[in-house]
Parts: sequence; structure tokens; C-alpha cells
Amino acid sequence: MKPSIFIVDDDKNIQKMLEFFIRKENLGTIAGIQDSGADAAEEILFVQPDIVLLDLLLPGKDGIHVLEEIMQGGFQGKVIMISQVDDAQMMEKAYERGIMFYINKPLNAIEVVSVISNVAKLVHLQKSMDTIQGALLGIQAAPSVNQNVLAERFRKICSDIGIWGMKGIDELRKIIFTILEYQKVEKSYQMKEIYEKVAGELYGTEQLASNKKALEQRVRRIMLKALSNIAQMGAEDYYDPVFADYANLLFDFGQVRSEMRHLKDPEAEPGRISSKKFIEGFLLRMTAS
Repeated sequence: MKPSIFIVDDDKNIQKMLEFFIRKENLGTIAGIQDSGADAAEEILFVQPDIVLLDLLLPGKDGIHVLEEIMQGGFQGKVIMISQVDDAQMMEKAYERGIMFYINKPLNAIEVVSVISNVAKLVHLQKSMDTIQGALLGIQAAPSVNQNVLAERFRKICSDIGIWGMKGIDELRKIIFTILEYQKVEKSYQMKEIYEKVAGELYGTEQLASNKKALEQRVRRIMLKALSNIAQMGAEDYYDPVFADYANLLFDFGQVRSEMRHLKDPEAEPGRISSKKFIEGFLLRMTAS
């Protein structure tokens, strides 16, 4: 299913251009259009679109304030900011408040289509993740995929994010495939239990606590390396397809942004990882059809 898209821009020509690109490239369905920031947040929270295309400079209330209001209102969709203002501090503020991408005016068809396509893909993946999480709770069976296909998908994901061949990759593989086995029979798991099971099978049950800790550290180092690699991709090219695919799938996007700042300034706070989000995102990408 294509995502629903809400447009907020006071320029009628921009509205028409965005509608044209969306319809021509079948990027999604138009959920609504607002030409002022005054009532935009209320409308967005009522409609709950998957994607909002939000102009920065709006009459009544600027895009940053609209963004803050919808985020405070619990908006779960994705926001793409649109503006002709080339202000690094303003862009940074927008990213910190939750936008996914930034499109410059005057609009470029290739850029618009590429950005919306990437965000639409992320929306689809996260909806699929909700389905898989439901499966883990026993709501429905987890998808069945051939083991050889899963192994190849595991290798490709690792290659995409630059961790294939690293020390600890065998441990990560064991963890991922152990969880897949749990899904088949129990449909639920605890990471503590998974780490203990894998540590026992790989290193033996003697000194299980220390072995489990060593396993967690190896896997965590791999995840941190993946975060660093993804952040580097984003710093070099914000429209890199690998960055677009994985930045919000495996990590909290705010932490990716923190890591990007850290790469530019080692004094800045580095990004952090959530092992659970990384694993669940990895599983989603492996098992999604």
C-alpha cells in the first residue's frame, strides 16, 4: 500500500508540482493540503498521514513550530522539510526536532522523487516491522523464508552496512538465526535469554556469565561500527540509498545525527545504539518479502 502524503506549503505552484510528482511517479496518495501553518498541526494530527511535506517558511506559523506541535502531539509519521532558505542552523534545528530529509527550493524533480521514494520505503518497512512484532506476540505466524535465502540476505545486509567479515560476525549470525528459530515455535524471546543460549552453544556453559558478557561486547562493537559507517554515508551523501534504507531501520535517527556530528567534531557526543532496535530492524529486513 502506498503511503498517505500531506502537503503544507503556501505556494500554489509548489503544491501543484508536488501533487504532480507524487501522482506521476505513484509515490502515494494525497491525504490533504494546507497553505498556512496556523491550523496545519491540528489537521495533520487529525489525518495522521504517513508522510508530511512541510514548508519551512509559512504564514501564521513557521514550519519549525508546526513540526514541534505535531511531534508533541504524538505524530508517528515522517516529515520532509521543504525550503529555499539555506541556513545550516535552521536545518540542524529541524533535524533535531524530527525531520527525516530536507528538500531545497526551487524543486528538482529527481530530488523530490528520490527523497519521497526513500521515505515511503522506510514507512513500508516500519509497517512491516509492526507486523513482525505482532507475530512475535503470537498475533500471526512469522513469515517463512528459505534458509539459503535468509543466509544470503544476512550477508547482504552486513555488506551494505560495512560489517561483513568483522570479528564477531559469526556471533551476530548465530543470534539472528536463533531468534528466527524462536519465532517458529515460541513466537517471543528475551534478548538476555538469547545471549545466554548463544554464549552457551558457542563457548560452553562453564563461566556462562562472563561468556555472555564477552558475546554482548563483541556484538555491540559490530553495531557501533555499523552506526559509524551509516553516519559516514549520511555525512558524505544524505541521499545515499543505503543510508536512507538503514539509518532509521537499525538505529534511532537522532543517534545517527549525533554520530554524524561526532565524526565531524570528535569532541561532540557520539551516537548510541539500541541492541533491540538493531536486531529487530535486521530481522525485518531479512524476513520481509
